[in-house]
Amino acid sequence: MRDQTQKLLDDLVNQIADKNELAQIQDELFKRGVEALLKSELTGHLGHSPYEKTEEPKFNTRNGHSSKTLKTRSGEVLIQVPRDRAGTFDPVTVQKHSKMSNELEQTIILLYAKGMSTEDITEFVDQTYGVKYSKGAISLITDSLLKDITEWQSRPLEDQYAIIWIDAIHYKIREEGRVLSKAILVVMGISMEGIQDVLSLKVYETESASVWMEMLNDLKSRGVNDILYLCSDNLKGLDKAVEAVYPQSIHQICIVHQIRNTLKFVSYKDRKAIIADIKLIYKADNLEMAKEALGRFRGKWQHKYHLAVNSWERNWDNLTAFLSYPQEIRTLIYTTNIIESFNASLRKYTKNKKVFPNDQAALKSVFLAAMQIRRKWQKKRRGWTQIFNQLTILFPDRVTVRK
Repeated sequence: MRDQTQKLLDDLVNQIADKNELAQIQDELFKRGVEALLKSELTGHLGHSPYEKTEEPKFNTRNGHSSKTLKTRSGEVLIQVPRDRAGTFDPVTVQKHSKMSNELEQTIILLYAKGMSTEDITEFVDQTYGVKYSKGAISLITDSLLKDITEWQSRPLEDQYAIIWIDAIHYKIREEGRVLSKAILVVMGISMEGIQDVLSLKVYETESASVWMEMLNDLKSRGVNDILYLCSDNLKGLDKAVEAVYPQSIHQICIVHQIRNTLKFVSYKDRKAIIADIKLIYKADNLEMAKEALGRFRGKWQHKYHLAVNSWERNWDNLTAFLSYPQEIRTLIYTTNIIESFNASLRKYTKNKKVFPNDQAALKSVFLAAMQIRRKWQKKRRGWTQIFNQLTILFPDRVTVRK
């Protein structure tokens, strides 16, 4: 287990270029992990959770916190140690007059950065301290993170977003003795101030029209009243969901995905020629030129690859929406490269988990990876001032300059 722990930690370190950033992340994860362990220990000592109603009178209860400074490899970290009213709580995780071991520090960081399993946690605590945590105690540790995730998932959002991207990343998750492929739906957005952020992460059984409707309604319930551009793959049922919840939004289908889907119907020997003709469509200067290119594409290939041609005609409005806008906006909306790059980074952080034991474990791992990835983003997207000025001209009744 120690070799595996070290390997996973090395992978995490290699993904973070800035050593100062790494130290900050480590300290924060370490602090949260230790405090979660201490809270679970106190709950086990008292025999009841905070605010839990019991049939018998409570003879001992929680009594605030005391501060303790722990020395780590990167410096000192101030933690809050919970107390009980009777003064009988003697924590194992942070023993009185002792220092935290480096190995426990590493494992706690790994727990929160990699979504460690309860088996790994109990094994390590048992090996290190000779104390077996019950399943209930371990669940308290993970539940403290799940509470953070639930609060994050329901946090209020901006009332208007310039651009939102939607995509899904799939993981193998165990459920009732079976291993299923489930989708974690990812929603990213750029606010009217040019701030890029992850808006939502949720686990779903599959991608469907009802899921898209639920996702969009969730955004609306959290305060998102308007989306200028909504970008996605050609997801079945999403177009109708957008029309129902955000009818004013411009739905742009990713050109790269459309090209991939087109090539599924094309033999290998014709692919180079097909791609060249398609490029004339999406690289056109305006919509009229794109229509002319589509006409030539149809005339040349309809007899041989009618499915490929029909897919462009069927989705034409959503495929070519970007052609009506300036180049700076086109670059942002005509593909879903931004969210695909984000999903690729998620996979780097979670690649060691082939199968997650349940939905919550998958969500914890992805959430923590997402929070680390977003730390590297710029506070404001480069060139946003020019884009915002363009938006005020394109949408004069919907975009206002905030003082």
